[in-house]
Amino acid sequence: MESPKRTPPSQHLPRRAVLGRTAGVLAAAMLPAGALSALGAQPAAGATGASSPEAPFATAVVSQSLPAHNEIWTSKSADITGSMPIGNGVQAANVWVEGNQLRLLLTAGDAWEENVRLAKIGRLDLTFSPNPFESGGFRQELRLHEGEIVITAGSAPVITTRIWAGANEQTIHVETDAPDAFTVDVLFTNLRPQNNPSPATSSFTFMDLVNTEDGYVGIQPKIWADGVQNVPGTVTWAHHNGASAYDKIMRLQKLDPGVHDDPLTGRTFGGQVRGSGFAAVSPARLLSANATSHRLDITLHSSIDASTGWRKTWGKQIGDLADASARTPVEQLRADHRTWWDQYWNRSYIFATGDADAAKVTKGWLHTRYVQAVAGRTPAMPIRFNGSLFTPGRPDDPDFRMWNSYHGFNQRFSYWNMLGSGDFDLMQPYFDQYADSLPLAKARVQAFWGRPTVAEPSTVELPATQGAMWPEVMGLWGQAVGGEYGWNRTGHADSWFSGSWTRWLYAGNVEIVTMMLDYFSHTRDTAFARDKLLPIAREVVKFYDTHWHHKDGKIEMYPMYSGEGDRNLHNPAADTAGLHRILGELQTLPASLTTSADRSYWAEVEGRLPDLAVGANAQDNDTAWGPGDRLKTAHDVFLGTDTNNQNLYPVFPMRLFGAGLPHLDLAVASYQGRRGKYPANGTQDWRHDAIHAAYLGLTAEAKFQTVGAFRTGTWRYSGFGPGSSDGEPGQEAHAIAKTALQAMLLHPGAGDDAILYNAWPSEWDVQFKLHTTGGRTVQGRLLNGESEHTVTPEGAGNVIVDGRDSGAGASTGAR
Repeated sequence: MESPKRTPPSQHLPRRAVLGRTAGVLAAAMLPAGALSALGAQPAAGATGASSPEAPFATAVVSQSLPAHNEIWTSKSADITGSMPIGNGVQAANVWVEGNQLRLLLTAGDAWEENVRLAKIGRLDLTFSPNPFESGGFRQELRLHEGEIVITAGSAPVITTRIWAGANEQTIHVETDAPDAFTVDVLFTNLRPQNNPSPATSSFTFMDLVNTEDGYVGIQPKIWADGVQNVPGTVTWAHHNGASAYDKIMRLQKLDPGVHDDPLTGRTFGGQVRGSGFAAVSPARLLSANATSHRLDITLHSSIDASTGWRKTWGKQIGDLADASARTPVEQLRADHRTWWDQYWNRSYIFATGDADAAKVTKGWLHTRYVQAVAGRTPAMPIRFNGSLFTPGRPDDPDFRMWNSYHGFNQRFSYWNMLGSGDFDLMQPYFDQYADSLPLAKARVQAFWGRPTVAEPSTVELPATQGAMWPEVMGLWGQAVGGEYGWNRTGHADSWFSGSWTRWLYAGNVEIVTMMLDYFSHTRDTAFARDKLLPIAREVVKFYDTHWHHKDGKIEMYPMYSGEGDRNLHNPAADTAGLHRILGELQTLPASLTTSADRSYWAEVEGRLPDLAVGANAQDNDTAWGPGDRLKTAHDVFLGTDTNNQNLYPVFPMRLFGAGLPHLDLAVASYQGRRGKYPANGTQDWRHDAIHAAYLGLTAEAKFQTVGAFRTGTWRYSGFGPGSSDGEPGQEAHAIAKTALQAMLLHPGAGDDAILYNAWPSEWDVQFKLHTTGGRTVQGRLLNGESEHTVTPEGAGNVIVDGRDSGAGASTGAR
């Protein structure tokens, strides 16, 4: 633990350690059943700061500060790895200038093809005449505040091109202007021009059809061609899933295909390109008239129609969408678009100054949030951790993606940080993927464990199980990914998963409930609690309570995994801590949301929970913790082999330990003695030391780790992170850094209290607006050691100003 340092004269107050409900959950792990009710929240310290809802210092912060962090390039790019992203959350594109052409690789969050892969929609190449990219200057700028890319190039004439994806429509706009007349030639490249009935069966990309470990082919993939349609004055094309693997995947897993609507069969996606003054030279090419300005509209659309009349239905739908956009003056569309982005950027912000690292984390935070916005609004289809919408594909397969599935451990990082930035709307696709698949998750439990079952390869017979369970490697509609479940079932029970790395890895189930509880504490959204949180929480608790045997009145979670590397464990820390957290907080929800039966059952299950795994070695499990004790990976494993630091789950994401909570010294010592460390394990881009350090209030360490997590990969755009293991452009490292930076600045403490400047370096000044528990926003600034802030609304809890100096001597290597 860092030693306290002298506080300069300012409004800073020393930290108060306040025991609230969250700390009480921790204490419950060491107390007899029923003792938790005796732990009342202690009186909290008074909040500081002005009480007015709007502070004068917040005026125009975004408009004045945001443009300085735009991405600007002064040279063209070699290929797609030099692209910038544009999008409205559903429809999107990689944008780059290669040679003498402007290129857009089009994509959408709902473009799912028949092999259960998120597909590219097509590519457009724009050629100008005279061509501004042949000579003269070049400037490409991603303008954050406006949500657009502006390219200025050439000399005779200088042509300015503005590309933006309408925030309130399904159309990407390309506007070009110059003082002298010019033409625009638009060529469509069909990425799937012909059928491919037998593509290479890589399990990386066909994960639902091919076993991920032994390559056993359950269903031979078939890639069908996109059809270019003859619609006068346009380039129009579509891909149609005439059939899919949906029914076979469901039946493989002993599930009724009718439990969940088939999201694949009949899905049609494609685009229509048109513009005033553009004429069709061929079905795949448009040419503009000679003029000083041009507007090109690219409308993308996906829908489901399994009938033989799908072409007519989809054609009318996309035509109506394109017509509506074309009829609306571009000035009105642009104004509405910019209003959306202005509201988004004013929802939260962090502008840190003081040194090069402050500039780096500010730009990193802003562009991470931008990348989340341009790809994060597709209903019930979360952001992909491995490339989002912007993967490049391969020459022989434009839709290739590493790990074509949702992995619970990796997927979560994009969403934890949205709590602090207040992007609650962007969290709904993630939550809805679980809420919509709840009937399927319950049916899975009944199909696999509805009667006593032997858990292969263990000889343990598990009892009949109730509730719901989502697998670690999950598919689009909540299914176990076919290749992880395994297509070769010979000699195996229905409940056996062939994926040996994730077979008994369940921690994502308690983590999604924890995130939902934190969401409720940040929003006070009772409809969300009623319709999403509680239905899922009830079933997850029931699963954990009934899936394993009870030993001496306690649930004995065995066999279990902790991460991918440590297996056949007893009571892993991740699941145990998660259960303590969620069962404690579920009982404190407003009585109007829960029933007396709920609360009684949760209290009973809480009494059956095993203690947290804490001790000095693999065999030691203390309840009276001493100086040599550490957070363990499981009751029978100290640190184990997995470098993902599963023993630190009680810090993040479960938040039973951390700044403002009891036993901080135990948690800090456990962090310092962790197994996996960045940069020693730096190729693992999901390394989240930064979050743990920030949650623990370790200022110098948090600074070092967060700056490191905002590293770039091999792609040119700084908002795309590394993805050495999962494919670029990576999403995890920057999402982790965004979570950590917010926690360094404003972090929940005990109960509804929050700690301001929790792990904030004294050498950094900052202007900020963030969200915290109790439905509150905190905005303010720190300048030369002087702090002022406002809390809106007040009354839910205290904002405790941490006055410790940081110690600027950040780490230069792994601890």
